[in-house]
Amino acid sequence: MILIDVNVLVYAHKEQTLKHIEYKSWLEKIIAAEVPYGMSEFILSSFLRIVTHPRIFDPPSSIDTALTFAHEVLLQPNCVRITPGERHFSIFTSLLKKCGARGNLVPDAYLAALAIESGCEFITTDSDYARFTGLKWRYPLEKKEQK
Repeated sequence: MILIDVNVLVYAHKEQTLKHIEYKSWLEKIIAAEVPYGMSEFILSSFLRIVTHPRIFDPPSSIDTALTFAHEVLLQPNCVRITPGERHFSIFTSLLKKCGARGNLVPDAYLAALAIESGCEFITTDSDYARFTGLKWRYPLEKKEQK
């Protein structure tokens, strides 16, 4: 199963982003398929924070528009909610220590731990995830797995 990162959702949602049409098409295929995909409410909350932020997007998405998009992703019958389990915090802290993560890399380590614990392949446009040992990840528009 895959777990989709915040940035993929942002690119699929915001028309002014680079390769918006490709990301939107990719996401539509994922959510329309019968194969399950993972989604985290933490990821969706980050998506909402970014797309409604007036310093990031001009114009920002309205909260209603952003929530509609989030619900479309979350409420599909093939969507599996991925939540932290008993091992999450220990995996998270181990990743933080191994790569010396701090600042903006802390939430990345959190999501990497979520993917590792749940056995998901993480789908992201952010190559920073390569630093997290044990994480299977890849870019959404490529078939090749990253290491």
